[in-house]
Amino acid sequence: MTMEDQQVRFLRCIGEPTRLQIIKLLADGEKCVSEIVEGMNREQSLVSHHLRAMKECNIVIARQTAQKIYYKLTDSRLAELVFNSEALMRELSLCQLEGECYEGREN
Repeated sequence: MTMEDQQVRFLRCIGEPTRLQIIKLLADGEKCVSEIVEGMNREQSLVSHHLRAMKECNIVIARQTAQKIYYKLTDSRLAELVFNSEALMRELSLCQLEGECYEGREN
């Protein structure tokens, strides 16, 4: 798999609103699933589904205690990436047009 293929896989993995929210919540540090669910006001099954996908892409790591599973970002730069992209979106008015910003089009 090329670096570009890996980047595409990574960006697709985080390029989903629920996953972006999870990254923002975990920017402050490790949280258990119930804290993430509460912070997002979403169903536990939906949050768990997204956490599993993020774990498969090595975006989060899990730690289990007797009763709870805790998740944290594998690297703090992941949160920085999300917050920096948000700032760029606002400052440069990126992807403000209706549609998908050329998503799926060939070069």
